[in-house]
Amino acid sequence: MQWSAVIGYGLAYGLALSVAFTAAILAGAAISKDFLLDDYPPAIRERYGRPRSARGRRVAIAVGVFVWAGCGIPLMTAAMTGLDGALDGGLSFVPAALCAALVFVTLAVWDLVVLDWIIFAGLRPRLLVLPGTEGMAEYRDLRFHAVAALKGSPLIVVVGLATGGVATLLTAMS
Repeated sequence: MQWSAVIGYGLAYGLALSVAFTAAILAGAAISKDFLLDDYPPAIRERYGRPRSARGRRVAIAVGVFVWAGCGIPLMTAAMTGLDGALDGGLSFVPAALCAALVFVTLAVWDLVVLDWIIFAGLRPRLLVLPGTEGMAEYRDLRFHAVAALKGSPLIVVVGLATGGVATLLTAMS
């Protein structure tokens, strides 16, 4: 297996998805501050004291559709197509699964380090601070974000295996 191609495509497309994800999160927050309400630490949600607004729910759906259907699927398709051409003998299950998993590992690490720790907990732009929760220490709770990231990490294996299987089937059919 040509590890450099698998790693290169995984990281490059993972970073591209991470940038699109960041733009979507910031745009979503500019439209509705509470669209990510369920991702805030419990003490912040409690002090905020309201459920996610109807607008917040609509924005969450729109951001999800944009990130996963508008960016995720096209970027993963491009990664698999490029990797197919870059590998001697074409794309097979293991490189496809590893590349897809690496795309999502890159996104998960970016989300944790850049979005959660640096931007949300460190810089704390007003855009991401819920009204009435300004100055709460829980915004700087790095452990909360690390635990949330770990809870989501099994999805990386599932996405890698599923994408590897789909890519291998599609490659075999063409």
